[in-house]
Amino acid sequence: MQLSKYTLGDFFDHRREKLWRLPRATLDELPVVPRAIARTRRRSNALLWILAIVGSPVWIPLLLAFVAVAAAVYICIWVLALCVWIVAVALGGMGVVELVFAVGGVVVGHVPYVFASVGAGLALLGLALLAGAGAWAASKQIARLSALWAKKVVSPFWKDRGNKSSRSAEAAPLAA
Repeated sequence: MQLSKYTLGDFFDHRREKLWRLPRATLDELPVVPRAIARTRRRSNALLWILAIVGSPVWIPLLLAFVAVAAAVYICIWVLALCVWIVAVALGGMGVVELVFAVGGVVVGHVPYVFASVGAGLALLGLALLAGAGAWAASKQIARLSALWAKKVVSPFWKDRGNKSSRSAEAAPLAA
């Protein structure tokens, strides 16, 4: 009687290989950072802790620097939007003050001054409305881009599983 060329050990090795294929396929679907952690954990949990502790003098300052720069850029973008709002309010305030000066011109009786003040006041109010509309559009776009940016920041840690609404939001044109 001839025995098979495969032994019982080969059978168990084959089964073990099948068991390892499933986690590899699952690992490939994970985002970048959890995948790296999971692969390191498969080898050794102690190795993961050693690398985290030994590398902490490098990665903690780098992480803090990245967070500080990202927060500074984010704040600067919103400060620019605030400046556009401030300009719109200032133009509106100057328009109102110019209309009040026109009332003073009526009291004094200087007609050309009244016409000039009313014209300047209405022009400044029109510019304020125009700047306000621009500030509103800029604020909406910055808010939309902030949401997309936040998704990009968390993307290495969290995988979006085929959410088509987020893809269509990215593909949408920036002008609303």
